[in-house]
Amino acid sequence: MPIVFGLAIVVTTVMLLIPSYAVPKAFDFYDKAQHCLVFTALTVMGMVAFPLRLKAVCLGICVYGGVMEVLQSLLTKTRHGDVVDWVADIIGIVLGFSVYWVLIKFRKNAFNKIATE
Repeated sequence: MPIVFGLAIVVTTVMLLIPSYAVPKAFDFYDKAQHCLVFTALTVMGMVAFPLRLKAVCLGICVYGGVMEVLQSLLTKTRHGDVVDWVADIIGIVLGFSVYWVLIKFRKNAFNKIATE
């Protein structure tokens, strides 16, 4: 799973840094939803890949999101860094942690139910 997580980071980095056309303001919400969804998925994958380092995964992905926003401003001409995008990333991280926690609880409950039958 660490390899899958690493590949997901590479793909996300490429997608965040490739040139894009100006997105109309009407789609700002959709952009934030995309950020949230991507960072939710990255967080779940990272936690599955490194289950003993959950805090490091969350902190690392949070820093990664901030760095990506800075790099969008510095390295691209068609993108710009946005603090609100980073906030959407952080919301995605919190959601990812929540999804992971629910999955772990569900898995433990299912295992305990099977063990007691």
